Amino acid sequence: MPTTAQPEIKSVPGRIGELVQFPLQRIHIELTNVCNFDCTFCPKQEMTRKYEYMEFDRVCAIIDQVAEYNLSEKITFHVMGEPFMHPRFFEILDYAAHLGVKTGITTNGTYLEEDIAIKIEQATVSQINVSLQTPDEESFKTRKSRKMDFEQYKARILEFLSACLRQKSPPKIKVHFLSTVFKSEVPGEDWSLGTMNVINNTNELRHTFAYWANEILNVTPGITAADKRAVQKRISGLSAFKWNVVEVVPNLYFETYVLDTWGNAFVGEETVPTQIGYCSALTDHFAILVNGDMTYCCKDFDGKTTAGNVFEKPIVELLNARPIIDTVEGFMNNKVAHPYCQKCLGGSSKFKSLRNAIGSILIWRYLKSFFYNKK
Repeated sequence: MPTTAQPEIKSVPGRIGELVQFPLQRIHIELTNVCNFDCTFCPKQEMTRKYEYMEFDRVCAIIDQVAEYNLSEKITFHVMGEPFMHPRFFEILDYAAHLGVKTGITTNGTYLEEDIAIKIEQATVSQINVSLQTPDEESFKTRKSRKMDFEQYKARILEFLSACLRQKSPPKIKVHFLSTVFKSEVPGEDWSLGTMNVINNTNELRHTFAYWANEILNVTPGITAADKRAVQKRISGLSAFKWNVVEVVPNLYFETYVLDTWGNAFVGEETVPTQIGYCSALTDHFAILVNGDMTYCCKDFDGKTTAGNVFEKPIVELLNARPIIDTVEGFMNNKVAHPYCQKCLGGSSKFKSLRNAIGSILIWRYLKSFFYNKK
């Protein structure tokens, strides 16, 4: 286990330090935008940025600043790309652990196996999000995997989870499932490959969760018949119309995410923007892309909200840039300042734009606890 060296923590200076409470929940760092999948529901084809890997020294410089100002509770390695593909990924995890910076990983699961679980334990990773997304053979086709079929994919994930759950202090693991109702609004065009409406009603949700819970419980040591019944009982009370988080075993959870269009990235010029709405971008998270561009949130996969580059200026200086301050103050007053945010919170028609805008205020600002279903 790495020796932790706690640096002296400084207060975040400037106007942003007055507006926002630090540490934020998380900062997303995109180590690479290269991925070994080519999912039809991913905006990879819409991305205009070049494919690359962030240099090790530059990653460390970002982590140094996060530690210096205690900018976030953890760093999450996620935007586009598969973080395990970075050639020095475990050195990066060790460096963060050395500074006492908690880390989280969002992965598509293809690199997971027992040896990886051991390395993650040694690097003291606090959370792993497995983007299962395609939990059956039919939907797995939409990931266009060239080197792995669904059974191999499932076996790797189960091997990894089993190894983690045998550890004395396993990381928190969240297995993510996508839910959607309207296939016509789901990104991607080649639906002959498979269909993504895997979880589009409560019965589908319960069936999918029950299947995967049983698979995981079968490889988890010390599980009794009573434990299995308790998990199935929790699952039987879930609804597809809420954001669900359900505990399968201690430290392992299933979580649903609504499959959307990545901020209307696939709608194109037809988007009707909105000037009213609410988003937690910059108040609970922001993102740093592989080229160093700092963006408002992890949905901005192509750097449209770039406030500057962390390779050129300190993070706290960029956080105090006028566009960021205007955006934060705007959201506090239910106003949307940035054009990209106006598109993201808008819709493909005037009605949908207004619906989405009002919904963002009601749900994410006032009713989040109601829609958040944790069992």
